[in-house]
This record gives sequence, C-alpha cells and structure tokens, in this order.
Amino acid sequence: MGERSGSPAPAFLPDNDDILLEILLRLPPLPSSLPRASLVCKRWRRLLSGPHFLRRFRAHHRKPPMLGFFFVDFDNDNGPIPVFTPTLTTPDRVPPARFSFPHQPDECLFFFGCRHGLALLFNRSKLEAVVWDPITGLRLSTALPPEMKRNDRHHHLKFDMYNGAVMGNCCSGAFKVVMVFTNALYGLAWACLYDSESGKWGNIISTAVPSSTSLAQPSILVGNAVCWLLHIEGGGVLRFDTDKQSLDVVKIPEDIHVTNDSRVDLLRTVDGGLGIAILSKQIIQLWGQTAVSDHVVTWVLQKTIELDKFISLSPSVETQLTTIVGFDEDNNVIFLWTTIGVFMIQLESMKFTALSKDNCIQIFYPYTSVYSAGLGIDGGDDSFEML
Repeated sequence: MGERSGSPAPAFLPDNDDILLEILLRLPPLPSSLPRASLVCKRWRRLLSGPHFLRRFRAHHRKPPMLGFFFVDFDNDNGPIPVFTPTLTTPDRVPPARFSFPHQPDECLFFFGCRHGLALLFNRSKLEAVVWDPITGLRLSTALPPEMKRNDRHHHLKFDMYNGAVMGNCCSGAFKVVMVFTNALYGLAWACLYDSESGKWGNIISTAVPSSTSLAQPSILVGNAVCWLLHIEGGGVLRFDTDKQSLDVVKIPEDIHVTNDSRVDLLRTVDGGLGIAILSKQIIQLWGQTAVSDHVVTWVLQKTIELDKFISLSPSVETQLTTIVGFDEDNNVIFLWTTIGVFMIQLESMKFTALSKDNCIQIFYPYTSVYSAGLGIDGGDDSFEML
C-alpha cells in the first residue's frame, strides 16, 4: 500500500503586530468594542493602547455612531449649559455624567452644536469661541478678532444674531471654527474662520442677507461648506466655504412651496449634497440639490414622509406643533418632536425610534464620536493636547 497522505496543516496568521492591528481596526466603532478587546490578552491591550491606534481607528470608521444628544438646560444655578442624554443601549450606553460640561463661574454661554467629536459654545460676555471635547473634558477658548468686537455709537454690540460651527480632524487633532454674525439694520452677515494649527483667525468677510434673518438653527456641513438656514420659514441658506473662505446666500426656489404653517430645516442628502426638509402638519418633504451641468444646480423632491403611517398622531390642531428639532448629518437621522413624544427617524431605512415624552420643544444636538471608555487611551496624545 502507498503511504497515506495526511490532511494539510491548518494555516495560521503570522505573529505580526501590523496584521493584528489591521484586524483590530475593523472592530465595530461602538464604546464597548475596544475595552472588551483589550481584555483578551496583554498583547491586545498594548496594541489598543498605542499612541496612534485610536486616531487610525477613528479615521477608518468614517461614520461614527451617535452616542446621544445634547440639549441646553436653562433651569440650573450655573446658567444655560449643555446636558447629555445617551441613546445607545447597554453595554454601549455612555453615562450622562461622563460628558459633563466644565462650567466656569460668571459665564454667559450659548451652545452652537457638535461635529467630529467636538462641541462649540460662544461666551458672549467675553466674546470668545469655546471648543469642548466631551470625551477628554478639555476645553479651549479663543477670543474673537478685534474687528468683530467693535461697538456702535450706542455702545451695543452691532451683531443681533450669531452662530458658529466646529470641524475637527481625527488624524491630526486640529480643528477649525467658523463664527457668523448678522444685523438686521445693516442687512449683512459677517463670517470669520479660526484655524487651530495656525492659532489665528482669517479675514472677516460679509454678504447681504434678508432683513428677517434668523440663525437659531445648528449648521450643516456640506463638503467644505458650512450652511445655516436664514429663516425658519425659508428665506435662503447662508453658506461659508472653508476652503475659499467665501460667504454667499443660496436661494430656495419659489416652486418649493413654503407656507406660514411650514417648518423648514437644513439637512445633508444621502449623496452628501445640500438638502432641506419642509414639514407641514403630518407631511415631511425632503428636497435636495442636484447638478444639471457644471454650472447649473436644481432642487429635486427626493422623498415624502407621511407621518401618520408610522406614528399615531391625532388630526387635531395640536399636530401643527410637530417639528424637527435636530439632525445627525453623519447617520442621516432627524429628531422629531410631536405631541406624543420625541422620535428619531433614520431617513434611509425609515426606522422610527421613540425617545421620550418631552413636553418642552427644544433643539437636540446629536453627538457622534468613536469613544473607547475604560481603555485609558482617551486624551494623552489625543484631542487638544496636540495643539
């Protein structure tokens, strides 16, 4: 008899840290993933705790999960401060106290929103932009350029509306801040860009805006442009291009019917373009910009959502209070306040998730980030310590 051939030996991955790191990079970007993986063995914990792994992990997962949302609590002794509410379930649920804002005495703060794991506030009493990293707890304040502090002859700040936006870089730890101000009397808007790498503000630029301008809503980032809705009933979009440092107004066409009973909100479309949501009673229309040619852009109705097919809303007059109170641009999720509670709606899957029965209408600021609680790798070389 011939010699019987044996089964081939099982193949093993080479004992190589680089290959193992590539595998670990592909773990889900949820808060429990890295802490659990670090418990496998000392070698895994050493790799996960390396100085550059977390940045690579964040850069690899371009759509970070929504950990929860902030809202502004006006009923406290320290004045209005952002308060965190988690939306994930155990074991990924982040305790609200973990993202407690480091408030300082005698601050008059306004919360402008979150992006790329950072939050932006405006200290009006000191005319400072305040960038806060909820994960590390670190905050950095930078004074506005002197030209934006100029008062008029009545010694009042010449800006009557203001807003801002923050953009972070998960690879370098650097960030940029855009501050915008308007004044109805002048019919102008001003904008200025701060770059943490240079530690300087850029040139102050301006553009004409409608006299009924309101900048109450958070911004939307579309490509390299930061956008704000100019009025709750439409009126155009204020757009600041961070690359060109240009400021202009995008008009909403007249064939998109907006009535006095409508609510208009900005959003980012699935393909990354500028979009708007028009809410009229129980109907939401989602419109998006579409390029017809190199120089021609048109608005197209992309989706219509009939809310009464998903949630039981009474056809009473109270349903007119239904309103969009937040938008997560990373995960394409809107927050909807109704008389029966607050819902999250994922606009692609149309999944409705009930959040709470909040009687007060307030803006929700979604917070998305890759967060690895308990690993001891948040901070260190991460976030503002690299500035």
